[in-house]
Amino acid sequence: MIDQLLRDGVVPQRILRLQFDELAPLRAMPTPVLQIAYWFAEQVRCESLTLAASKGEPVFVFLDEAQNLPDWAPQLKNLVDVSGVRGLVTGSSALRIEAGRDSLAGRVSTVEMGPLLLREIGQFRGLGDLGSYLPPNGFGSLKEKGFWLGLRAFGETHLGYRREAFRAFSERGAYPVAHVRADRSWEEVAEFLNETVIRRAIQHDLRLGPRGQKRDAALLEEVFRLACRYIGQSPAQSLYLDEVRRAMHASIGWQRILAYLRFLDGTLLLRLIEPLELRLKKRRGATKLCSVRPRTPRGVAAGVGAPGPGRPGGPAASCRPCRSDCRECRRLLSTVDGGPAGGALPRAGRGTRRWTLC
Repeated sequence: MIDQLLRDGVVPQRILRLQFDELAPLRAMPTPVLQIAYWFAEQVRCESLTLAASKGEPVFVFLDEAQNLPDWAPQLKNLVDVSGVRGLVTGSSALRIEAGRDSLAGRVSTVEMGPLLLREIGQFRGLGDLGSYLPPNGFGSLKEKGFWLGLRAFGETHLGYRREAFRAFSERGAYPVAHVRADRSWEEVAEFLNETVIRRAIQHDLRLGPRGQKRDAALLEEVFRLACRYIGQSPAQSLYLDEVRRAMHASIGWQRILAYLRFLDGTLLLRLIEPLELRLKKRRGATKLCSVRPRTPRGVAAGVGAPGPGRPGGPAASCRPCRSDCRECRRLLSTVDGGPAGGALPRAGRGTRRWTLC
């Protein structure tokens, strides 16, 4: 984003990037975002932020790992309302970032950065830059039959690229680090992801909010294991209850399990897909589990079973074990995977990749 601003002619004196790691000096500052922004205005801009905005040169403020600050949202709101700055907030904890949105109601748009598209995996693997078939903000074309016919032709034209990218995806999932470090073994990458993503969400984000101290880490891990085991399916309540009761040797109610599933959905470790309205007219269907990160590292999810297709240690954790002659998988490999390779199929909510195979 900053590189693009500089290429567009924005002078560096209009860009302020702040990295809020968990450092004691930052915690000692009562309002670090405001204090650093006002220092920037005085020492770098040599004018107030409000004056810069009035001249059509607003300052761009980038806050990384903002979730480490307990009150970053009110401070940013003050800068936006009073000084006219433009802000971008990023963080590794989706749940804690989301908790600060209330103070910015009406001023904020959220983008959930999902896993890599196939064409992005192809770039990391040196296959070339395929480009996006769907133009920016071109969702209106999705209603046209010609768009889908063109998409099919586009996928068939780049069949070789598509298959190579999908092979890399099947081997190592869609985490960027898994393909940036393609020379490292999957076991090493999985251990890194387990410690920095999954464990952090389950052990650190678990304590967030007024009810955080009452959450059970062991139960959350067990629910996550079940979610990994039945990814792509719609398990019934009775299945959850029986499996958790067998593993925990305790009677756990459905509402508690559902609360933990929603917690995992909030951390972007998985997605809960509600049944289609057409099905709801007949009966209440079970929520489908979809993997946000199409390959789950071993560790927390290691208890779901031995590596294999559809298992977290296997080639595609978002797929259930299936037969080699599976019609749905053949359809995906022959046509539909051409969509993500060309960037044509939009992500649902941007934070999900709904690879739901049979």
